[in-house]
Amino acid sequence: MDIEVDVPRDEQALFLRDQGRSFAAIARLLDLAGALEANAAFNRALRRRTPLEQATLRSRETARLDALGERLRKREDVSEEELARQLHGVQRLRKTLFVA
Repeated sequence: MDIEVDVPRDEQALFLRDQGRSFAAIARLLDLAGALEANAAFNRALRRRTPLEQATLRSRETARLDALGERLRKREDVSEEELARQLHGVQRLRKTLFVA
């Protein structure tokens, strides 16, 4: 399955994420199929940046993912299984951020 790359949309995804938007919100705003597609667009745009810009953006994204993990751990309204699933998702986002 070929995925059409839309560079301007990828750039918008990176901008919106750097402004603190969730991947789900980015997907809605950019008419993407879902959060996974928004994350992929963000990462494509990230990889088109210079190494210095990538490092800066990765640092900010890592801080966002750290904060998300902390918010998830503090929630008392989710089961241990759901918490584990959500934290696994955060870990996948972190891995994708650093692996081409």
